[in-house]
Amino acid sequence: MNKIEDSNFKRLVGIWKTTGEIKSGPENQKLMGIDSYELILDGYFILHKADVKMGNDKSETFEIIGLDNSLDKAKMQYFNSIGEDGMMWSSIINNDFKIEGDGLKFTGTINEENLIISGKWYIQTENKEWIEFIDLNLEKQNSIV
Repeated sequence: MNKIEDSNFKRLVGIWKTTGEIKSGPENQKLMGIDSYELILDGYFILHKADVKMGNDKSETFEIIGLDNSLDKAKMQYFNSIGEDGMMWSSIINNDFKIEGDGLKFTGTINEENLIISGKWYIQTENKEWIEFIDLNLEKQNSIV
């Protein structure tokens, strides 16, 4: 089994300042907080912790990221502070970072220096149309070894 520390996903490892804008209702809301990604279990997995404020609401998420039979693709099992859990799949190919889940997807880029992640989250409407949900930026504050 391949270790995630030997893949492009190692580029995520570190502590990130997270900012963004939530596209909901007549006025957009701010998103801000901290995301951390650390190698765990001998480098086979990454533990992602998100602690953000979305508008006036605090949101915490824990996620385990593990490779999915390829160095370019991973499974992401998440659990959040409102009792939701689920599975998403992601890929990092060159600088393109994509995540897909049930009715939710992210399309973004990681810069060459691995210091900035920027992109957009989309949600799927009842008529299967994708609409922009969050404009997201992460800026690396420091690395975790």
